[in-house]
Amino acid sequence: MQNVLVTTTQTLEGYRIQSYLGPIVIPTVGAGNIFKDWFAGFTDIFGGKSDSYQNVFAKFINQGVMEMMRQAKENGANAVVNLRLETTNISGGKSVMSIILYGTAVVVHKIEEPQNRSEQEAAADA
Repeated sequence: MQNVLVTTTQTLEGYRIQSYLGPIVIPTVGAGNIFKDWFAGFTDIFGGKSDSYQNVFAKFINQGVMEMMRQAKENGANAVVNLRLETTNISGGKSVMSIILYGTAVVVHKIEEPQNRSEQEAAADA
């Protein structure tokens, strides 16, 4: 989704927030599968990271961010600030997880910087 900026900060450097359009909340519930659970069990015993779950988790987050960008654009925003996410294991096991992404949809405008010193001086003299 082009033309929608997303940041975890409350502001965007080089941009001025013109208006706040409100929160965007994207709940995602997803599941791995029994094979990923089985292989992740070895990781629990022997240590290390579970690439299969890491990939599933990253996929859910990326899809959530894309949905957030789509909703922001539909509501007239061109940016989302203060992106946050929360995760919860719903099933008590490894299979079902909840990811909630939330942020604030805003309209921002790029701050135009003077091109050179003489323009800055002219602006200060005006």
